[in-house]
Amino acid sequence: MVTVLPDAAATSLLLAQVRRLELVARRNVATLRHGDYQTAVRGRGLLFHESRKYVPGESARTIDWNITARVGEPHVRVHEEERQRDVVLAVDVSPSMHVGYGRRSKLELAVEVAATLAVAALETGDRIGCTFFADQVLEENRPRAGRAQLFRVLRALLRHTEPWTRAVAVSDPRTAIHAVEQRARGPLVLFLVSDFIDHDLPADLRYLRPRHDVTLLHLYDPFEAAVAPELVLSGLAPEGPQVVVPFSPGETGQWDQLRRTLAQACGENRLSFASLSTDDAVGRSLGRHFHRRRRERW
Repeated sequence: MVTVLPDAAATSLLLAQVRRLELVARRNVATLRHGDYQTAVRGRGLLFHESRKYVPGESARTIDWNITARVGEPHVRVHEEERQRDVVLAVDVSPSMHVGYGRRSKLELAVEVAATLAVAALETGDRIGCTFFADQVLEENRPRAGRAQLFRVLRALLRHTEPWTRAVAVSDPRTAIHAVEQRARGPLVLFLVSDFIDHDLPADLRYLRPRHDVTLLHLYDPFEAAVAPELVLSGLAPEGPQVVVPFSPGETGQWDQLRRTLAQACGENRLSFASLSTDDAVGRSLGRHFHRRRRERW
């Protein structure tokens, strides 16, 4: 039996859930270390402001050779600091993300990961936005700064954990990629959070990379990665035709092959990539990823 809470009680419950999620996220941010996120996810760093005449003694690295060749005298490029970045969290909330054989589902992991990234972005002064998708884009929230925006993002994350009431043929990250690209006002930092089951890595990512800083976070349940062909179970397919199908651990989404394909595609397109298990501690896992990414960049 479902109990319908009065508006005041429902609001109080939502506020309590948001506060708990924020506390968990802040604890994770403290674990992954503020500096790892700030230096690994750097955005463009500097924005071009203007060209002006060269002053003797300035570094030759700042010379604008195009302007210099055009006007016949040395000019330098003047930049201003990019103090805020647009950080967009694109989260897969399709039925397959609701699956979990251990202490939490992939969607619960996605919510904690996204909340942690949102808090880390807020603490560095970035603008935060979010996009939720399944077979289509379900909700978009353009990047904004401030604590009020953090509350909107956390509230939206919790709202999209509700059970599905309609059939979904397949989850499609392509819809989120197109939506993000259409709404982008400039270069942004994009985290695409999904299990990537039942869909190839979209070729659209290669067109995002020259303009944006893209990270794929592949979430999985350890049961999907286990190999036990002698064990055959029956389960209801979360996406596609709602029929009971036999499967063995390690067969769901062909996990090992899927992960290799994702890692290879990200390497070819110079995308950042990490796999996170539902058994992993989010703060430590993200911390290792950002630390590795920072070392690769330096």
